[in-house]
Amino acid sequence: MQDPVHKFTSENKSWWTYPILLLCVIIWGSNFIIGKVLVDHFDPYSITVIRLIAINLFLWLFASRHFHMPMVPLKVWLVIISSGIIGIAVNQYTFFLGLVTASPVTSALILAVAPIMTAILTIPVFGERRGLKFWLGALLAFAGVSLSTFDGSALTFGLGEGIIVITMLTFAIFMILIQWLSQHINAIQLTLLSNFSGLLFLLPFLPEADYGRLASSTWPMWLLLVLSGIIVHGISNMIWNREMPKVGAANASLLMNMEPFVAMLGTALILGSSVLVTEVIGAILIISGVTLSIHRRRKSKTTVLYD
Repeated sequence: MQDPVHKFTSENKSWWTYPILLLCVIIWGSNFIIGKVLVDHFDPYSITVIRLIAINLFLWLFASRHFHMPMVPLKVWLVIISSGIIGIAVNQYTFFLGLVTASPVTSALILAVAPIMTAILTIPVFGERRGLKFWLGALLAFAGVSLSTFDGSALTFGLGEGIIVITMLTFAIFMILIQWLSQHINAIQLTLLSNFSGLLFLLPFLPEADYGRLASSTWPMWLLLVLSGIIVHGISNMIWNREMPKVGAANASLLMNMEPFVAMLGTALILGSSVLVTEVIGAILIISGVTLSIHRRRKSKTTVLYD
């Protein structure tokens, strides 16, 4: 029988884990607002490269002592490099490129369907099967995305939103590559090598940077550019990876459904933009669809598993 004091301590730790994980989600959700501010002062390529430099320096500084070069076949190395190109370089560049014209709220809602898209892509890749509940949830989520781009008179799905769809697809592909790579290398190796290869892929395009905008930007914007990259993709990811196992991946992932609402709140309070009723309803439909598709409960009230 478990000692009551130990049981209370364990439950208390788990209780504090949820606010910590929620803080990570709030930081990730704020990235849509930060990104919208940054694209008004820097070009998307410069934002991506400078943040990746900051992220790589941070990760290598704090995790390099635990890193050793993996001894794996060439095929694994090719997938590692591909994960960096697709999931880091292309994903982050298209994110900022899309935010030039797309709203943070719509972008957050499009990216919210990434778990469903990941699950769809696992069907041909890993031969997984999906039931009727999954497809009903997927239909509900995609309907929510369509509704969120409706301004009351017409659809507002433009180039920016199309680019954000690419961001969502690259993230879904990245998740599948991570799932495959986790069988061959550890998390530290994957994190460091994928970020480094993503940066190396972008460096040859340095002439594409808008050096005029870089030179004219003020130091607060430079500080926001560098620190946001470290906090959003460095510190928050490290905290999430440390705290998430305490409550389980499925339980923790439910909190990520809050990102669109963080983007909505930030859009209203910081950017001063109004949030449409269709966006709120679309967010509810997307979150309901994702929850229905990806999660199911056993008879036990405390266990949540992937479908």
